[in-house]
Amino acid sequence: MTSGEWLAGVALKESDRDYLVRRISPTESLEDLTEFPRYFEIETVNACQAKCPMCTIADWNRKDGVMKDDLFEKIADEICAHPEVRRVHLYRDGEPLLDKKLGARVARLKCGGVREVGISTNVELLDERRALEILQAGLDEIILSIDSMVGSVYSKIRVGLDFGKVRDNAFRFFQLRDGLRSKCRIRVRMIRQELNEHEWYHGRFQAEWMPRLKPGDTVEALDLHDWGGQLKGFKHRVANTTRPCLALWSLMCIFADGSVPLCNVDYNKTYPLGNVRTATIAELWQSHEQNRRRVSHRNEIGMCKNCTVWAEKAA
Repeated sequence: MTSGEWLAGVALKESDRDYLVRRISPTESLEDLTEFPRYFEIETVNACQAKCPMCTIADWNRKDGVMKDDLFEKIADEICAHPEVRRVHLYRDGEPLLDKKLGARVARLKCGGVREVGISTNVELLDERRALEILQAGLDEIILSIDSMVGSVYSKIRVGLDFGKVRDNAFRFFQLRDGLRSKCRIRVRMIRQELNEHEWYHGRFQAEWMPRLKPGDTVEALDLHDWGGQLKGFKHRVANTTRPCLALWSLMCIFADGSVPLCNVDYNKTYPLGNVRTATIAELWQSHEQNRRRVSHRNEIGMCKNCTVWAEKAA
């Protein structure tokens, strides 16, 4: 039985079906979406040089290292055989630029026909050589996670990183992108929290970046979240969490050892789905366990009950 056939027999509320399709892929059916993921986050390296307090790095209990070439090729082969895949991001919990093969892996996916390949980076390692490498490989999108343009504030949020180096690398990346006439979209992102929210609400953060933007680029703020209740001591936004989670219907995360967690919030793979070394992506996505989670996650899985990562903001 395929996932689509399974779904036909499930009493999913029509309003929930409409919600999922609207937010994931309005031109497709929900049955289509259960056949293969439309989005991927592939962590090719499980390491980071920063110790940000709103991150979970202090609680990581896995040491997956760098993804092996044969495993990456297996994943790439299957993804490239599915033109319905919309985006592959080569990052999850680690800093992707610590992977020395990142440029080659971007190029592998682009040569295989993947529509969009992106990364998110803390920018400290994005020197001219690495910037040119990933731009020339065909990178479609990059998220520059910076959080503040005030050095004293930045150092309290992005602990362990050099603010001057990050700022200079980011400015140069815009110049290099424009000089190459690359179509790579740049998203400058702030994780909005008590330390930096004044910069956003007063427009200071946006003012630093707006003159550099090209069509398609953005300056954006994401509100802090608590990783489904796993990160203590942080306030998170109020959101509608009664709907089914988008991630279980749209996104597959793959860690550097090939293991697949519940979602992008399950950083310690507390709820493992399987491993792409021993199963195909399609088998895991269409599995009985994944289908069961889609229906029961709000009631059965603790981290799902009040998770706001994929929820829409309350009206």
